[in-house]
Amino acid sequence: MQLLNDIKKRPNSYGLDDGYREYVAFFNGVNAATCGRLLEGFSEHLARKLGEGQNLYWALIVVRLGVVPREVRDINELRGSEEEKVVELLFRELEEFVANHVGEQNFRAPGFPR
Repeated sequence: MQLLNDIKKRPNSYGLDDGYREYVAFFNGVNAATCGRLLEGFSEHLARKLGEGQNLYWALIVVRLGVVPREVRDINELRGSEEEKVVELLFRELEEFVANHVGEQNFRAPGFPR
């Protein structure tokens, strides 16, 4: 969780500019660095909250949860203030998922804060 907190506080230190697509790319990279352990089951976890979408990409499910009631088919369809709201939701969902499903030990990867 320390990594999530640090990214949230200092996104520029990780090359992020607060754009949702950048966070998606970053967390996909962290997932790759953890050999897929970080996001394993994340789509299913989010789909249960949405009540549908077991076949959808996790990044789109977060968007759909964040911009209800508007139907979104692509993460590039986010409008101004929606993006900030969805980024906040992404962090909340990741924090909950990591705490309940992944565990701190699986979230760590070489070179990341412990």
